[in-house]
Amino acid sequence: MEGSCSTSHFRSISLPSRLPDPAALTSIETKIKEVKARGDLVCSSETIQHGLVGLAELYVGVNELLQSPHTRQVLSRGTLVQDALEGSVVLLDSCNVLKELIMLMKENVQILQSALRRKGGNLTVVNEIATYLRSRRRVKKSIIKSLETLKSIEKKMTLISFPDVDHHASRVSKVLGEVNALTIALFKTLLVFVSPKSKPVNGVQLLSKLGLKSTTSTHDKKVVVNEVQTVDMITMSLYKSTRNNKMKDADVHMTIGKLQILDVCIDGYEDALNCLFRIMIQNRASLLNIVVC
Repeated sequence: MEGSCSTSHFRSISLPSRLPDPAALTSIETKIKEVKARGDLVCSSETIQHGLVGLAELYVGVNELLQSPHTRQVLSRGTLVQDALEGSVVLLDSCNVLKELIMLMKENVQILQSALRRKGGNLTVVNEIATYLRSRRRVKKSIIKSLETLKSIEKKMTLISFPDVDHHASRVSKVLGEVNALTIALFKTLLVFVSPKSKPVNGVQLLSKLGLKSTTSTHDKKVVVNEVQTVDMITMSLYKSTRNNKMKDADVHMTIGKLQILDVCIDGYEDALNCLFRIMIQNRASLLNIVVC
């Protein structure tokens, strides 16, 4: 997985405008299956980034769908459009929290990189690493709170069906529900992925053997050491060795290298989330237009 983030390229997120309803729905339903299929892959920085891009493409498709007179008529029935608006608010808030969390992680990673490059005395390095580790603990609290919020949203968001209405209405309601469910699932996956893990630290030597591609088998299940976990483990190990006046230049250089890899991955998350956030805002604007028309 090492270096995979640096080679990621985001696809152009666009769909043909003014597609007929059946074609638009079919396109979105196909895309939903593709995004779901990615969820079955081994969780990695690359698959999460691709998942966010795929989700943004889904929202583009939904926005196209919301422009059609037939769909606008369907959504204006009952409370469907109000439910969709309520859902869009909480998901936008969650996306914004994720953006802020990723920005904070990026800032802390870059500060620690700079400190390790300057190095200075052992005490300076110890203080800088301690500051980074404290920031990770604060991040964990924020992540736990965000996960609880998403779980609460997940319980409230239920698929709305139209058993006595036309087939198009049922398909539209199902698409909106599945896009909401995928959004929540992917946000939860990203939060868990970047969360600090409570793992025993077996020293820098173990980390150098593990690398970013290494896996261990536990009951025939692969456990991937991702970029975030690697940095957490290696910084804790460096913190302990530095406090004991056993800091080695090789350990510092390896930590800087892992931080650089994580920095690139964070850039990928940031770009994808910013793109997704903009499209989600457009989606909400389209829903508001249905209400006022």
